[in-house]
Amino acid sequence: MSQRKGKPRPASGKKAGRDARKDAAGRVHLTVLRDPASGHERVALRSPVFREAWQNDIAAAAANTAYAALRGEPSVDGAVELARDAMAATSRLAAGLLARAPDGAVACRAGCDHCCHQSVGVTPPEALAIAGHLRSTLSDAELARVAQHVSGCHDRTRSLPSAERFSPDHPCPFLRSGRCSIYEVRPLSCRGMNSLDAGECATRLRDPEARAAFLARGVGGRSFMEPIRGVHAISAGLQLSLSELFRLDMRPLELTAAMHLLLNGPDSLADAWIRGERPFESARSAGDATDPGLGELIAAVGLAPGREP
Repeated sequence: MSQRKGKPRPASGKKAGRDARKDAAGRVHLTVLRDPASGHERVALRSPVFREAWQNDIAAAAANTAYAALRGEPSVDGAVELARDAMAATSRLAAGLLARAPDGAVACRAGCDHCCHQSVGVTPPEALAIAGHLRSTLSDAELARVAQHVSGCHDRTRSLPSAERFSPDHPCPFLRSGRCSIYEVRPLSCRGMNSLDAGECATRLRDPEARAAFLARGVGGRSFMEPIRGVHAISAGLQLSLSELFRLDMRPLELTAAMHLLLNGPDSLADAWIRGERPFESARSAGDATDPGLGELIAAVGLAPGREP
């Protein structure tokens, strides 16, 4: 079917190198449009994936950024740079949204680590960015100690269900004296988290009865939701673009398990992933980080309107 002159038409997808990958339900969420006059290509959502229009706009923008960054032949370095750019953009977005909260409403402060004691979702590019940061900033001896510590944390938590990971007994392996030791490259899911009541956070983590009641409710604590929704939108755009347009495995991993693989496993993992293989499959065995209140990094492939909080 011919297109009207001047109207964008779907691109062949050859720039990405492959046909779009469908989700488990047989759906494709993105389309690549090409302006016949200029040849310019852009990525668009086939239909909304979020209830809020602004989230869909952000998701589409993130997908466009990823497509532009990796079009042609994707590389590990390109994916890592994309992840770091997404981390910086997410922090800027979250800061801007948090600035709209009433003065004093957000209770999170430096040294407040209540949300750092649970399973955390992370995508492969984020995990690769964290591993690269550690290798570039630590000495060989320091890196070996971190790798050993992560391995020990993984051994203690890999068989635990997500609910049991939400415990003062299982801090993030990168938590040091109440502070994040990888703050510069912390996962996207950590960047939108905020609380309106630090006392509530402390109680639900450290009081067994309060923690059990919190988990049983299946909902998060009191937070300013816009930054969390913004993080969801950026993550969704990245996940959809890399999965559908480049056929890369973007299913969320569990942070500790993923870093155990990258710091203690073979050096070939990153290259296998960029080839479209699934070398991080074992890092999904700890769950998809779906506990209430931990940022809920969306597995955007298969996302339907109404699933996002």
